[in-house]
Amino acid sequence: MSFSAYSLTPSANLTLAGLSLAENSTALASYNNQMRQIMADGRELYNTVAALGNPLLLTGGTVTGNIIRSGFGGHYYANDSGHTGPRIYSLVDGSPAPSSPPAGSLVVYYAA
Repeated sequence: MSFSAYSLTPSANLTLAGLSLAENSTALASYNNQMRQIMADGRELYNTVAALGNPLLLTGGTVTGNIIRSGFGGHYYANDSGHTGPRIYSLVDGSPAPSSPPAGSLVVYYAA
């Protein structure tokens, strides 16, 4: 059994590892087995969370490999550490070039 099998409604959790948790029906002999089951379920949850590894913090972090995004197009990669604020400009053909774009920026003109 895992924590995901438990109900958020306490009264709906009637058994634990096949042992009854009904009011006034839990024998002291089964209490040890119930506690061991809860401890095993807790360890399973710990192992699952630990397997996720270190999350990428909102304030940044190091990412290796390809970044896959859901929507909003591809991820911009600047291979020069001096390009800390590059932008991709998508402009209608004939538009003036951006003034003072950051180093490493890309300008794409398209037909309207």
